Amino acid sequence: MPLSNVLSVRIRPEQQLRYGELIRQLATRAVEKKDGFRWTAHQARFGTQGPLLHFVSECADYAALAKRGTPIEMFERVLGAKAAAEWQQELLGCTLEQRNTLSTDRPELSYPPDRTGPAAHPLAVVTTVRVRSGGQEAVEELFRKLSEAIPKVDDPARIVVYQPVIGDLRQYWTVRPLRDLAELDRHRVPARLLTDAFGAGEGGLIFRNAMEALESAERAIVAYLPELSNPA
Repeated sequence: MPLSNVLSVRIRPEQQLRYGELIRQLATRAVEKKDGFRWTAHQARFGTQGPLLHFVSECADYAALAKRGTPIEMFERVLGAKAAAEWQQELLGCTLEQRNTLSTDRPELSYPPDRTGPAAHPLAVVTTVRVRSGGQEAVEELFRKLSEAIPKVDDPARIVVYQPVIGDLRQYWTVRPLRDLAELDRHRVPARLLTDAFGAGEGGLIFRNAMEALESAERAIVAYLPELSNPA
């Protein structure tokens, strides 16, 4: 089962530049040493309060996750044990809060692009939803129908759906990859996409049922930061 590990870090606003410098140091050394712990860094540009970074790494399964080792082990390999301890202490001083989750992709609910990865799509719309108790079926039907509607009406949008296996189990998050921000001008909003594909009656019902099943929904636009990454 492929796994996506996402570490989301909210940074103290006054420490944003220093935090970026510290991560850049780590990424530069990791690239130089060709360390096997690979990650991509993404910064929320719209739709969130305060500086927020997401560090995303992928593994084929839990065995690969165990073989890769922990971030702390990687810090010590890349920076050296003594320097890694000092580096982590300063990094934590720049951090307000962080959350670490494991998710798996849901291909049966998705309509992904032919090419994936930050080089092909340096921007993305990320939508995180939390489902009310008993609402999973309605929300999964929404994702399934959106993915069915995209090719039906030849909409340029693409969508990849993920569900946590470690973290909030009533949560889903979706990624809509973008080559540039202007692409959004050509994407239909979900309600219109469903209506255009299935008609006002069926499309509207799918959308309303899903909205009633949601406890919360948050959307952000994030940008890939290659200088803070050690990509595969």
